Amino acid sequence: MILLRSTAVYLATLLWALIFWVAVLLPVLAVSVLPAGKRRHCMRVMLLWFGLSTVRFAWRPFFRIRFEDRAGRVRKPGIVIANHRSAIDGFLVSLPKLSMAQTVNDWPLRLPIIGHVARAAGYLNITNWDYDTLRLRAAEVLASGDPIVSYPEGTRSESRTMGPFRSGIFHVALELKVPIYMLCIAGNEYMPDRKFRFREFRDLAVRFLGPLPEEEIRECTTAYALKMKVFRRMTEELASLDAELDHEKAL
Repeated sequence: MILLRSTAVYLATLLWALIFWVAVLLPVLAVSVLPAGKRRHCMRVMLLWFGLSTVRFAWRPFFRIRFEDRAGRVRKPGIVIANHRSAIDGFLVSLPKLSMAQTVNDWPLRLPIIGHVARAAGYLNITNWDYDTLRLRAAEVLASGDPIVSYPEGTRSESRTMGPFRSGIFHVALELKVPIYMLCIAGNEYMPDRKFRFREFRDLAVRFLGPLPEEEIRECTTAYALKMKVFRRMTEELASLDAELDHEKAL
């Protein structure tokens, strides 16, 4: 059953990816001749709609995803902190409908097709760049009007408990003086697991929060203080989301 379930999701995702990217092939070729900054922004917009359409169409037969936007109409470019339970989080972060640059580890950037698209979109190499390079490239993304989404745990937790946050992206946020948003993703700790198996299908919940009030950020004189404030806030929200999902499942 697990093998059939996992195969079905991956086939649906692959089929939709082929349909989507063939459909936008001409726009992709067109933006390739634009200046670097505009080209990266256009690629982020295309990746946004690929992620959204995958979540809303390709995955719809398998599980439902409830999205709540509690950030109001505030959309000033900043850094979105997301928890990281599974490999599908890279798609789920499209739900706020923001053309974001993601922070990624080095290995996805080395993949033949995915890596090329990610590099073309100006995704940020969180593992191989030094801090000054990360800050410079982050500033370029934000100056283009796009936010950045980061997973400060650094790897998938595959559980309801977040791993410790790393400080790098919080240093960037403090130095660039940009807003901090939070994206809390619940329900997908085994969708898929570390062996890329969908051990279950269940409803998911995604909640977009923020920005943190400026006075709260000013109170944080170090990246450590800021990351712990965000960590505590997200821990509370995730516990609430998990409880809601468990209650709905039990009905």
